[in-house]
Amino acid sequence: MTEETNTAFSDDQHVVTRRALLAAGVFGFGFSGLVDVLVLHHVLQWHHLVSGIYSMDTLSGLRTNILADGIFSIGMVTIMSVGAGLLWQSKRRTYAPLAVKPLAGAAIIGLGVFDVFDAVVDHALLGLHQPVGAGGQPLSLGGRYNPHWLVVSLLFVAAGYYVYRAGVQQRDAEAEPDS
Repeated sequence: MTEETNTAFSDDQHVVTRRALLAAGVFGFGFSGLVDVLVLHHVLQWHHLVSGIYSMDTLSGLRTNILADGIFSIGMVTIMSVGAGLLWQSKRRTYAPLAVKPLAGAAIIGLGVFDVFDAVVDHALLGLHQPVGAGGQPLSLGGRYNPHWLVVSLLFVAAGYYVYRAGVQQRDAEAEPDS
């Protein structure tokens, strides 16, 4: 019996499948990247995707940065769509409703994983961009390593795991027969 076709539970039991958890995590990853590019890159204009390489102070540099942001946006929408599609497919393959809390936890974990990736790879290792404020002053007291954002990102991952575990425990408690 596989996890996708397990019928040992009653029909009112909510299920959690690995496929659905992965799908929710992928969706959360893409959602976080899309929020990052829309809010931090476009609205607040703290940085652009490749502003560490191409200056935002020249017209050609700004055009290159906006192009990179646009391509990044399309990529994040694609990742979100893949996650949503996999989640929909997971729902269609199960005999019972999916448990919402564990999936929400997985999505929050995905959100935090994107932020960890951004802080470590984009900011620290590759130096693609650094958030800056008025007058081009860095917003990070930690320079390229952005330790405060890394801590917040890890807190998102921890919060997602907490929501996931609480959902699984609640589902398991509801599945136990009354004594």
